[in-house]
Parts: sequence; C-alpha cells; structure tokens
Amino acid sequence: MFDLQRMFHVGIAVADLSEAMQGMGADLHLEWSPVRRFDPLPFWTPERGCHEVSVSAVYSRRGPQHLELVQGTGAFYAPGAQPDNRHIGVWVDDLPAEANRLLRSGWKVLAASDSPEAGFGVICYIAAPAGGLLIELVSTVLEPVITEWINSPA
Repeated sequence: MFDLQRMFHVGIAVADLSEAMQGMGADLHLEWSPVRRFDPLPFWTPERGCHEVSVSAVYSRRGPQHLELVQGTGAFYAPGAQPDNRHIGVWVDDLPAEANRLLRSGWKVLAASDSPEAGFGVICYIAAPAGGLLIELVSTVLEPVITEWINSPA
C-alpha cells in the first residue's frame, strides 16, 4: 500500500551534477554521498521500450528526507523535459501491485527500470492524472543498497 510517510527523497534532474552539488550544497548546507554512475542503466519508457541510459546521481546525507540530484542521458533526464524536473521517491513493498493500482486510477507510467510486462523492475516513475506530481516508486529491495550509498565515505 502506498504510504506518503515512506517518502525518502526529492529528486531533481540537473544539467551539471558537479555545479548543482557545489551550489546547492553551499546554499543549503548539505553534505553529499559519493556520486554513483550507472552506465549502462536498464531503462524502459513508453516511447522507446527497453533501452539503456547513463545516469550519475548523488544524495544529501542527512535524513530522513534526502535531496537527490540526477544527471542522465536521454529525454527523460533532461531538466525541464517532464512537466516538472522534480519527483518524490517513496518506498513500496510491492512495486508492480502499487504501479498497477495507480494505473487503474488514471496515473501514467513515464519510465521504469523494466517493462510493465516484467513488473516495472525496481523503480517506476508515475505521473498523476491531473499533472503536477511525479512519484518514483522505489522497491524496498533497494533500501539497503541506497542506505549504504548515502552513508558510505566520500
């Protein structure tokens, strides 16, 4: 079941990860986890189906809410390409069930780590029918990996 209290990050697509880290870090007094590069990263979009992108990402260290900065290839990660270049990331225990429940309510999948037929993978970006809200459903399978990433030494 979707629970907004399980939100753990606000993500922002940026054009220059280093510049965004430096500026936002100084302005907002943030310390960053190490940058991780995912190249290639399996990705699915309705327009292109299954393909690969390259993504570099970083999280602010202090929580429970984190700021995630993402710089990636492809139209999905272009700043301003979506209705908004921000999203909220929420842990879900059963990603396929939650994505399908929202789809039945009129939400639209914009991207995922795998195809709908394969259960969307471990992440799924889904947009509200009225617009204005993009949620990244994140499988709790990734929670130990992301927690370790956030807490690992720079």
